[in-house]
Amino acid sequence: MPAHLLAGVDVGGTKIAVGLAGASGRVIASRRAATTRDGGDAVVGQIASLLRDVMHDGSASPGEVQCVGVAAPAVLDQARGRVLWAPNIVGWQSQVDVGRPLAEALGAPVSLHYDGHAWVAGEWWCGAARGARDVALIAVGTGIGGGLVLDGRLHRGRVGVAGAVGWWVADWREVAAKRRESDGWLESSASGPAIARAAGRASAEDAFRAARDGDSAARAAVQRAAEVLGVAAANIASLVDPEIIVFAGGVFAGGADLLLPRIREIASREAQPQVAPGLRIVTAELGEDAAWLGAARLAQLQRQQEGRP
Repeated sequence: MPAHLLAGVDVGGTKIAVGLAGASGRVIASRRAATTRDGGDAVVGQIASLLRDVMHDGSASPGEVQCVGVAAPAVLDQARGRVLWAPNIVGWQSQVDVGRPLAEALGAPVSLHYDGHAWVAGEWWCGAARGARDVALIAVGTGIGGGLVLDGRLHRGRVGVAGAVGWWVADWREVAAKRRESDGWLESSASGPAIARAAGRASAEDAFRAARDGDSAARAAVQRAAEVLGVAAANIASLVDPEIIVFAGGVFAGGADLLLPRIREIASREAQPQVAPGLRIVTAELGEDAAWLGAARLAQLQRQQEGRP
């Protein structure tokens, strides 16, 4: 049987999502699991096991899978299928061979992609940004990443991490003071752990629940996160003039109702005056499927560009 299915993986600091899709993006099966804390090769083994499980769920044999795309919050050596640096994943802070062992385990070609690019590719392919030619996406979860589609093409950048907006300086005074190594960046101000820490809660989900219940510390933490994300959206809008900015990731899956109104208010007020009126700021449509679907799509496009069936 000719290979006609796509498999994708989204590797995060706290969870891994895997899925199987048809060539047009129709989701056939998906699974999620907490990312193992054993690090290194153990994460690779967990990915392989989850992919086998999802193929079983979808009644797919290895011969039916055209390719596998793996999204990671990492600097990558795509040609060799290696993760060079993924600070949010235990054991992936230096070179880890991911592509080769997965390809051997699954009998299908594997390609690696920066997760911000996978997120935007998924939403551009069959989600909130369908049909747009200029798209910015900000994914907020354990960390913060993002991706750009400019003039109808994914913008990868010189070293392959264009859109890494988590490194955006949110407060230059904190960065200059270096109170902690991570102070002052967007990721340290508005990620899930940052919201939880500021609210004095165990997780962002707990912070959102407390904010809805009227807890003042939680409401302030959420307000602060929305404000710095709104400024980031305004700056991105002024810089690249996109049609749409998509907010994705677990934080928006649980707290979009609390965050998005303030983000829109700030972006509409602070972005370049000719850009702001037509700008759409929305949440992702694909939810937690976006990154693995986008990774699968990028793997498919890579094979097509290489002239492979």
